[in-house]
Amino acid sequence: MTRPPFRNNLIEWVYTILSFILLGVSSFMLFGCSNSASKNAEIANTLRIGHPAEPKAIDPHQAISVAEGNIASALFEGLVTQPAQGDTEILPGVASSWTVNAKNSKFVFSLNPNAVWSDGTPIDANTFVESYERILTPRFAAQNAVLFYDILNAEEFHKGEINDFSKVGVSAISKYELEIELNRSVPYFLQKLKHFAWFPVPIHEIQANGDLYSISNSWASSQNLVSNGPYTLASWQRNLRISIVKNKRYWDAERVSVVSIEFHTIENTQSQYRAFQSGQIDVTEEIPSELKSANLPNARYDPVLSTAYLVLNTESSSLRSSRARIALSQAIDRKLLIKAVLKSGTPANRFTPESMPGYPLRSNLANPALVTLAESELDALSGNRPLTMIVSNRDVSIAVAEALQNMWKAKLGIDVRIQNMEFRTFLTRLDEGDYDIGYIAWTGDYVHAYTFLDVLRSDGLHNRSRWKHSEYDNLLDKSLTQHDSNSLLETLYQAESLLMEEMPIIPISWKTKDYLVSSRVQNWPASLVLLRTYKYVHLQN
Repeated sequence: MTRPPFRNNLIEWVYTILSFILLGVSSFMLFGCSNSASKNAEIANTLRIGHPAEPKAIDPHQAISVAEGNIASALFEGLVTQPAQGDTEILPGVASSWTVNAKNSKFVFSLNPNAVWSDGTPIDANTFVESYERILTPRFAAQNAVLFYDILNAEEFHKGEINDFSKVGVSAISKYELEIELNRSVPYFLQKLKHFAWFPVPIHEIQANGDLYSISNSWASSQNLVSNGPYTLASWQRNLRISIVKNKRYWDAERVSVVSIEFHTIENTQSQYRAFQSGQIDVTEEIPSELKSANLPNARYDPVLSTAYLVLNTESSSLRSSRARIALSQAIDRKLLIKAVLKSGTPANRFTPESMPGYPLRSNLANPALVTLAESELDALSGNRPLTMIVSNRDVSIAVAEALQNMWKAKLGIDVRIQNMEFRTFLTRLDEGDYDIGYIAWTGDYVHAYTFLDVLRSDGLHNRSRWKHSEYDNLLDKSLTQHDSNSLLETLYQAESLLMEEMPIIPISWKTKDYLVSSRVQNWPASLVLLRTYKYVHLQN
């Protein structure tokens, strides 16, 4: 039987509509699944790290905090690098090899021609000469320039006593050979070179963005930042997240397993913990103090050369007396503070951690003479006003300040006003001397006691106490002339004994690094000085 024409047309029309619908559904399924799979793969190979504060700088010559250095170490690389675990080994970075003279005072580095900037520009010996001149230039005012003072005439150049950088012991003896001459024997010099302050910077890119020596030059915050490390900058969302991706031009790119890393700015440790528990981040900065004894799965407690301490403004009329400063120290119940608030660490009776290899363990503070302040001294300490204690707005820092406030009120009868603030503001207040007491920590830049004691040198850029003592400075200077390791460490111990007699700082605790690492993160680095390299990390999904 023949169908009417209108029925044939209707059936064809229905078939056509159904075909389009089925084609659309199948296309959606095909491309939707493809996009979803791609997104899942991207997330699976992204390492997400909780970051404690918005970085002030990721220019390695301006970065000062460990947290800032952790980002700089992903983007840049120096002459030598850190091993996957520990601190002892010295591995090639931009330098493929090096030679050292018998006195440990002259180093010649052979550079790897395959080490280039992310824009393809070669890195040669002059790159390092110009980079080191930049960080040592006085008007650049780099706080970490003091790390270069072992180099011949580096200190004199940095202090403006000489103006000709060719007299500084850094020279390009050929295109890919760099010589560094020191002013003394420094057996641990290669260890110092791991610090991010020694990383080269892209001079050509900085100059294209403005003044080479201006701290307001924005080259390091651009999405097109040029770097030479395992990763390059992808984006920087202020106060939210820094995203970096694998640098395809990195000379050792084949070893880099993780494709991208995200640093999530989360200042509050509880917030970081919740983000970790919900799978939003893979690594936290630390464990909330109230959970440190909870035997959490994925918790790590790494030894570290780090001391939490109070810095005292010795220019404050209330804190000029060493007796007043010692009384503040003796009023602190460190064991109780650690048990009730910090939940980890060891009571500190000196600045240099007890875990410092080879350093004398004895301390003149083991049984210090008790200081009892006269009424006039207590009046001077209180100064007819509360002492101002500043801390960062991390919850544990605030809790420590409140505990100390109560201890000083109970034992000395003095009042303390606590002010908490964003970390960058906190550092600015310390640098400007706008405080009486500050709570902070110092982590060694390298594995040697000198990296702690040099902080309190009279003209030290990190000496926020403003304490000055010529005998202390002379002992540090004497240690620099001693080639025998035991004699050197003994001299440093004498300096530390003097430091603790004067008490411009009050050591609180020797820290451990307490944090959480997801089980999917493999080969996460551990370091006594918190130096971090990411190229050996891989993710298991």
